[in-house]
Amino acid sequence: MSTTIKGDLHDLNTEDKIELSRPARKYSFNIKASGGGTVKFKIDRLTSSLVTGVGADHEEGKFVTLVERFTTDSGQTTESSFTLPETLGTDGMGGMRLIFSRNLGTKGVDYEFFMEPA
Repeated sequence: MSTTIKGDLHDLNTEDKIELSRPARKYSFNIKASGGGTVKFKIDRLTSSLVTGVGADHEEGKFVTLVERFTTDSGQTTESSFTLPETLGTDGMGGMRLIFSRNLGTKGVDYEFFMEPA
């Protein structure tokens, strides 16, 4: 199942956060920026009780970084991949949060995100 998300960050809107649940597996993705600005992008994953141990990665119901923040300038496309671990129980699903942002006072930007199983 592929996922496409389109959005924009203009005026006082500097951040969009979108939470998704998808099958735990490897995904490839790309993000395109347009409109003159620069979009920052990061993926967090939801932790669960499936993992034992200590620290932030082992606290149930917390978001921790899965893909470090990177930037994509207008007119550019960034491609990468990640593996989403199972985090929502034994049903093979994983929870994640996509964060699209820009700095306040910078030029607005439109973005298009696409991901699919790798």
